[in-house]
Amino acid sequence: MNKYNKFYEEVKGFGIPSPFFVDDNKLYRENIKNGEVEFISRQAPYITKCFDDVEKNNVQYELKWFNDGKTYDEVVPATALATKREVILLANRGLSCNDRNARYLIEYFDLFLEKNKLERSLVVSHLGYVGETFIHPLLESKYRIVPPDDGELQRLNAIQCSGSIEEWIENVLDPLYDNPKALFPVISSFASILFKEYDLTPIVVDVSGISSKGKTTVQKACASVWGQPSKYISSMLTTPIAIERMAAFLNAYPLILDDTNTAHDPRALQQIIYMFANGTGKMRGSLEGSRGTSSWQSVFITTGENNILEYTNSQGSAARVIPITNFKFVNKNQDYFTLMNQNIERFYGSIGIEFIKRWKRHANQFKGRFKKLARLYQESALNNDVMRRIALHYAFVVFIAEVMNDLFQEEGISIPVCDLEDLFLMICSDNNHVDRAKNVLIEILEELDANRNNIYQDYELVSGIHAIYNKNGLFLTINFLKRKLKEDQIQIREAWKNNGLTISHNQNRKTVDYKSITHRGQSFRVVQVNQSFIEKQGFDFSIKSS
Repeated sequence: MNKYNKFYEEVKGFGIPSPFFVDDNKLYRENIKNGEVEFISRQAPYITKCFDDVEKNNVQYELKWFNDGKTYDEVVPATALATKREVILLANRGLSCNDRNARYLIEYFDLFLEKNKLERSLVVSHLGYVGETFIHPLLESKYRIVPPDDGELQRLNAIQCSGSIEEWIENVLDPLYDNPKALFPVISSFASILFKEYDLTPIVVDVSGISSKGKTTVQKACASVWGQPSKYISSMLTTPIAIERMAAFLNAYPLILDDTNTAHDPRALQQIIYMFANGTGKMRGSLEGSRGTSSWQSVFITTGENNILEYTNSQGSAARVIPITNFKFVNKNQDYFTLMNQNIERFYGSIGIEFIKRWKRHANQFKGRFKKLARLYQESALNNDVMRRIALHYAFVVFIAEVMNDLFQEEGISIPVCDLEDLFLMICSDNNHVDRAKNVLIEILEELDANRNNIYQDYELVSGIHAIYNKNGLFLTINFLKRKLKEDQIQIREAWKNNGLTISHNQNRKTVDYKSITHRGQSFRVVQVNQSFIEKQGFDFSIKSS
């Protein structure tokens, strides 16, 4: 059976509405007034299915036609068959439509729907959760996934299977056992799909370290859980809107972007962190009113030579990122990476599907275990609120590691969970971004120490007064702090005050961090830095040291 005959078998049951008819796969129309036959289109399109979008409450249709040895199968919104502008856009998809025949095609589509009773089914525009139902494109479902655009379609097509679960375990997971910094992001790729089930907010897992030490290899391993890595991973050379749309489409699956160094604007990374961690897209308006906002609950896995938090200046960013810093493989030669990359592109997708199936069957046996782990890790974070927030998500990834050891015991999965515990303690001690306000103050002191001509001591300055030093200590001018801290001024100064890094004063029954002082006959509004903090950091701003 040739390709056209196969197409014809699929559509022969549909009736062509009068006054239209099909001849040699071309669409014609008979003029009722004079009986003349009018040529309409080089292809005869058929509407074969009707889809109800369960989340957007609208209707879409499956449109089929045959052209040049190929069957075209497109899912389009109802408006694409009802308005001239939208019909003409179908030309971009290969249908013979133009300004001349558009109105006849609209008439044809309307009469076609009247004549034929279509099979109705449900459609969604994203992966992951629809209500409480979880959707994987390779698992049986009552929903059909229709990506909103080509970028989302590429990601959908990437979710495929190659090789067995045993081959993935042996060739991708096992070689990572001796590196907890590599294991953690891979396990977080599994954990991502269960964030909604455990009501966890989205989180960023950032892997950073010097170039050519295996970061991209690990990121590919993360993607291999769900599909073909080379098609699943995208670059950070994109826009916040594109990231929002992709996160919404993936929904519960991990968003994996490579190399923060390639970001259009590194200053936008803070906005991206907040946007992703909030789990909702930007509210946008239209002529008809406000549009629905997209949402997701998942993991965002990033890589780069620099810790992504280096591009931020707010303490809130640190509470939304699990930083895996100074990443590298130890005692691994080039043959190791060559083989790993080859295996990652050979074995993918099967392990993710099997994880979903086994979790659904055995989820109840793990009830209560996560809460115990969460308490343990939050206690390890001591009194640091930022680390306590990170601890909740970190504990969940460790929980999933334990789950995987149980679910895949027969296949030999034995993730060294104790190494992940040690890694958390290392992150607690090394993550200087968890106290962003303190680090900002240290940066200011370093800047002043390197530029003493900005400190007003005995002689008035001509280069701008950033600080004043006298026998009572070091004072930062309010004007300097406004310029330096910008929109984060209130938040950071409040943190300084609460942590005793600056001196507080009572004013009108309120505790404030500022006061007015007179220096060399001039009045200044200033914030005084705690002298013990200055000395602890090793600074001395007295004249004799300048």
